Amino acid sequence: MDERKIKRRSPKSSTSHPPPLVNSKRNSVPLSKSTGFSNVVAQPTGQKPKLKRVFKEKSKSQGEGKAVSSAPIQHSFLTDVSDVQEMEKGLLSLLNDFHSGKLEAFGNECSIEQMEHVRGMQEKLARLHLELYGELEELPEDKRKITSDSNLDRLLCDLEELNSSMYPLSKVLN
Repeated sequence: MDERKIKRRSPKSSTSHPPPLVNSKRNSVPLSKSTGFSNVVAQPTGQKPKLKRVFKEKSKSQGEGKAVSSAPIQHSFLTDVSDVQEMEKGLLSLLNDFHSGKLEAFGNECSIEQMEHVRGMQEKLARLHLELYGELEELPEDKRKITSDSNLDRLLCDLEELNSSMYPLSKVLN
């Protein structure tokens, strides 16, 4: 069976590539863009479907999505100058609005400053939680329960404050 494959490939490999080794799949020469199906016309018509089938099986074994193409695909949106100029104007306008502060993601009720304030409170609460937990490990066993309860009350109080500061933001988002 390997000899048949070599016979079928022989017209393709004779262009500029050395013939593939019979027993080594690693050293076999992959089909390149230049040798794809260039010699199919010179072969008898009985062998064309077999070559295509061998090529399809080989491409599936190498991985899906690796198709042989001779030229890159041209898209109309990349070559139409008027569309590119229109997109450029729109993007420059958007950039100017961004730099001037006109952009509003969630309306007037939700500003960047409010969101940064909420983020700061979240970070502060996280740091406090870690600090209190670190202090808790250093305490003797009998004081841990009392200190743990007071730490929990403090964290819950800060969490309620964070929740109330986020409430106006959640009304805007919903």
